Order: sequence, then structure tokens, then C-alpha cells
Amino acid sequence: MESDAGTDAGGAAGEAGLGSGGTLSSGGLDAGAASAGHGTLVDGGVPDAAEPDAAPDAGPSSGGAGSAGAPAISIPSVLTRSYDNQRSNANTAETTLGVANVTTAQFGKLFDLPVDDEVYAQILYVPQLNIGGAQRNVIYVATMNNTLYAFDADAPGTPLWQRNFNGAGAPTSHTTVGEACGTYSDYSGNIGIVSTPVIDGVSHTMYFTTRSVEGTTTLPRLHALDIVTGLERANSPVLLTASVMNHAHVVLSFDPLVQNQRMSLSLADGAIYLGFSSFCDSADYHGWLLAYDAATLTQLGAFNDTPDGTQAGIWQAGAAATFDPQGNLYVMTGNGSYDGVSNFGESVLKLAPKSLGVLDFFAPANYATLNDYDLDLGSAGPTWLADTNLLVGGGKEGKLYLIDPSNMGHSVAADTQILQSFEAVDPTARPGATHHIHNGPSTWTGPSGTTLYLAGENDYLRAFHFNRDTRKFDLPAVAAATVLPPVGMPGGMLTTSADGARAGSGIVWATTPRLGDANQAVVPGILRAYNAETLALLWESTQPADEVLDFAKFNNPTVVNGKVYVASFSRSVSVYGLRPMPAQNLALNKTATGSAACANTEGPANAVNGSVILGNADKWCSLAAHPFLQVDLGASLLIQRVVVRHANAGGEPFSQNTRDFMVQISGNGTDFTTVADITGNQASITTHDFAAASARYVRLSITTPTQTGDAAARIYELEVYAP
Repeated sequence: MESDAGTDAGGAAGEAGLGSGGTLSSGGLDAGAASAGHGTLVDGGVPDAAEPDAAPDAGPSSGGAGSAGAPAISIPSVLTRSYDNQRSNANTAETTLGVANVTTAQFGKLFDLPVDDEVYAQILYVPQLNIGGAQRNVIYVATMNNTLYAFDADAPGTPLWQRNFNGAGAPTSHTTVGEACGTYSDYSGNIGIVSTPVIDGVSHTMYFTTRSVEGTTTLPRLHALDIVTGLERANSPVLLTASVMNHAHVVLSFDPLVQNQRMSLSLADGAIYLGFSSFCDSADYHGWLLAYDAATLTQLGAFNDTPDGTQAGIWQAGAAATFDPQGNLYVMTGNGSYDGVSNFGESVLKLAPKSLGVLDFFAPANYATLNDYDLDLGSAGPTWLADTNLLVGGGKEGKLYLIDPSNMGHSVAADTQILQSFEAVDPTARPGATHHIHNGPSTWTGPSGTTLYLAGENDYLRAFHFNRDTRKFDLPAVAAATVLPPVGMPGGMLTTSADGARAGSGIVWATTPRLGDANQAVVPGILRAYNAETLALLWESTQPADEVLDFAKFNNPTVVNGKVYVASFSRSVSVYGLRPMPAQNLALNKTATGSAACANTEGPANAVNGSVILGNADKWCSLAAHPFLQVDLGASLLIQRVVVRHANAGGEPFSQNTRDFMVQISGNGTDFTTVADITGNQASITTHDFAAASARYVRLSITTPTQTGDAAARIYELEVYAP
């Protein structure tokens, strides 16, 4: 079962190899609902020449996925989940950020980009794109409201374009699925674009799936979109349908209501691949994998990993399929039926390109135990170990398996047919807690050779050195970090950045919960940077100005071209990088006053103390009828910017962010001028710039304290800056 956000699934079908079953009926243009994929286009640009990109079978340093034979570009792209089709979770062409400059003095948050819903998909990046009348580096953000955004990657501002694909419907609500869990909370709201899209860097086409409900019908669609204009390509979208025949000659049809398109999309040799699991193991589901022609969106193949059984979701905590140089793809399945003939629950599968026939597989000897205790093997995706021809992966048992893809060995007692298996998540760090592996490891060949990084839940980030002589990992881990995340799920979401193998360039970036368990709750997150050679902590987002806001579960940070892009469930993207000397917060530790506090520990001084991470003791709260918060700067100063950190910036629910308020300034504390009048705010952090003026007092006057009927005003920080 997908215990942190989605589900798992299973079933086997294909044309060639070990798997048997049927081929799915071809999916054509969703003619009757094609218009539903169209939405409002904001400030579309003009198409430019084809963007060169790395081939889909290039190594982990290639920086993307695309069409074979495309030339390299100077700035790497991030066109697919985990950076490349080997799922290295590494960008080895990062020449700006390194151990020497990722420090509290030089590195931090540059700006935020607001969006309309939670962001589950990894942020993608295309450099040097002619869009909106200029050449820009562009990031693409997908939300659970079925909305796509194109933003300038290097500057705050409005989207270059924005498209919503709800059409006549709306995203699925989390309350309408996952009935096996009662109140389903793996998702907290809408279920729209969940998986990470994939971009063809040559044709400038993005492929993504949406999930919408029109009337009472659930309609999952595959789209192809021009990344320059935001417009649909020809033949787009198509409705996702499938069927296979099992050994009893029963036709199994894909059920869009119960299948969860959790696994990220992938592109290789002109084919798009997408996988499905369930919502909390509810209803009669299977693991499905579908293949589509990238040019026509015609279905090429369909695979069900348990056609003669049940379940075995292909979810991988959002990771995409992994590919070898021959174009074969590898996925890991969750709890479900297993017989090694047509049912492949708890397995690592090698599938033929496009036809999706089973070519080989590995299943742990204890697959039955994994099923019995909900220890999905498929809670993470497989990774091609850097600069080797070996595959590595692990699941909820906390064990890693090192596999030779040319001879995967099926299932053998004690797993002696594979190169190595070992407990990679140390149960002694938190005895009795869960020790799952989610999403996948990161791998880099640095000064000391090839290293695999893993941040299992309830354990420290660890580094394992691969020994080329023994073709195994040296044990124990060669390094471990000193920071232990909060008790709970899902562990760390990792990216490694480096300038090739150069010493001092390698950094392991990790997002984890800052407080609480993210299993079935929205909790605050934190970003940390570690020296990849020692795992010494270099930097963490503990300062108010660096807040990640709500943790985006299973979502790796995107590190490219000197910046770090971190998605959030707080409807925003945080952008980090090297910054000039930070501006001085003129309100820091100055005298603050305000309307009556909710409690003695929640007075005005908390809102000018430079911290947001201490919970209720770190905020000002007031239940007054007309709440206000005021800071005395001590003297009349020239000011131009006020930053307000609302409830969610301190980890409280998004719904408690201040909705309507005014920012006012005064020279004498009596006569105030309004410099910002805000209505309908939903953001967790708001920045208010105005014409430079001399003032001694800055006041926040609140009209509507929250998004709901909650009457308590909650402010974690009020900051004031000079021009």
C-alpha cells in the first residue's frame, strides 16, 4: 500500500518475453472531450527553433531526456523526473553552487512564485528558450488543480503563461477515493496533475496527465503541449483507456476511477510511458503501465502486472521508469499477487520497449512477508548506479538490492542470485519506527569513486561507496549526516549537484519534514545542503527568509544553473541561490505592540524575533475584533518594503493565513498612511513594496484574519526593509 500519498497496483500483459496477456485497445483522440483540455492562455510566447538536448539513453550527467542524437547545450536541462532516464537524482553539470559558497552568508531564498494549488510534480527546467519575446531560462510547474505554469527561472513575476485543464469539470477530490482508508488523507485536497511531466527538448513538447471529473465520470487524459506557447499539440489530448486478457480469457479493463497515475511520465525512443497504482488499496485495482507514441499519442502497448491476480501498484513514490542503453525499461511493483509467470507483485521488472513484454525480473525471496506486512518493494523506483551497468533499488523494508540487469535471476532463496542485498536504513537510529525507502536514492561519481546517497525514513542521510573490484557496496556506510528528521514518513527527497567529479563541488540536497509526520498530513518542510564527500551540514532553511513552507512529499528539489527550486504544498515554489549581502530587517527585535494576545506566550514580540520555527511560542496571535500589530523602529527611517509571514509560514494550516489586511506607516504613531491594502490573500508570505518613505512606526491592521470563520489573527514575523 502506498502509505504516504497514493497507492500501489499490479497485473501482467505484453507481447514478447515472459509476460502473457493481451494488448490494450488503441487510444485515439478524446474527440468528445478534447475541448475540455483547453483553458485560458496567459501571455503566450512565440515558438523558436528546436532546443537541443541529451539523448534518452545518455548517462546521468546528461541532464535530461529527449530524442536520440541531439547535440549538447551549455546549460543543462531538467526535462524529466530525477534529471535523466537513469533516475540518478543528480545534476553533474552544476558549475555555480559548491561547498565553498553554499553558506549562510552567501546562499538563501531569492524569491517565491505563487501557484494555485499543491505541487506534487518535480519542477522542470529548460534553458535559453525564446519565449514571451525574449530568450529566458524557464521552469515549468504543475499543480493539483490541473494547472500548468511557465515562469522565468531567474526572476520573480507573473507567469509567462498559465493554462488550466479542468475544462467543464474539476479535479478529483481526495474525499471521493481511497474508501479502504475511511477518510482518505494520502492526498489533502485536489487530485489533478500528480505525476511529473516529461519534456522532449527537441520538439519542445511537454507530455503530462490530468485527472478530472465531469458530471459523475472520471476522465484521465494524456496531453502533449507546446512549452513555448502553452497550446495543445495535434491529436492532444487522448483519453486513457486500456484492456488486457488474462489466462482465463477474461478481459480486464482499466478503471479510471480506482487507478492512480502516481508514477512520473518518461520518454524514450519516441514513446511515452506512464504507470498506475491505487488509492489506499481500494477496489479492484492492478498495476498498469501504458505506452504511447510521442508524435501521434497512439497507444503502443499496455501491461497489467497481475492479470490473474490483484493489486501490485506501480507507484514508486512518484519516480519514473528507468531505462538501459537498449531502451528496455525497469519498474518496481508494490504489494500484490506473485507467481513469477503472469503476476508480478513485489518485483523489479525489465520490460521491452513499447510492447511492454516482460523480459526478466527479480523478486525478493520474502515477497510473501512483504505482502503480509505492507512492505511494498515498489515504494521507490530503481536507479542506474552511476558509471556502472548495475541497477539498485529498495522499498519499505529498508533494504537495497544491487542487481545485474543482464541476469536479474527471478526469485531464489536468500536472494543469492543477485549481487548484493543489505539493510540500508539503520533501524537502530529509531528502534521500533518505520524504515521505508521512498522515491529513490541519488548517485554520483566523485573524487573517491561512485557513491550512493540514501535518506530512509527515521534515519540519517547515509553515503555508500561502491567497490568496483567486488562489484558491491562497502559496508557499513562511509558517511552519515548528523541531522535526524522528525519521527515519521517519508524520509528525505534527494538531489546531488556537482561539477563533474571535481572535489568540493558535490552537494547533496535534501527536503524533509521540519515538524511532524507527513504520512497523512500536511506538515512544514525544510531544505538542507550537505557536503557530498563528508555529509557535513553546509546550510539549512531555518531562517524566516528561507522558509520552504509546507513540505512537498516525494518531490525532489530541482538544482540547476546556480539555483535550487523547491515545490511546496503551500501553493508556492521557493527559489534559492547565491544572493548579495542580505538586507537588514529594521524591525528585528524592536519594540512591538498590538491588540490583546490569545495567550501570554503569543505576544507581539514574537513577530519581530527573527524566527518562525518554534510553534505557538513564535507567533503573535490575537482574537480582538479589529486586530493590529505594530512595530516601533526606534527612529524615523527611510523604508520601502514590508514582509509579512502568515500562519502557514510557521507550520499552521494554510487556511489560517491572513485574508484581508492593510500595511500602514507613520512618523508619530498616531497618523498612519496605508501603503498596501490587501484583499483575498491566500499566500503564506507576502511582500509589499511601496514608494520609499520616512517612517518610525509600521502597523499591520487586519480586517479578516483567516480564510475561514476562525477569528484568530496569527502573524509569525513582521519585517521592514530600507530601499
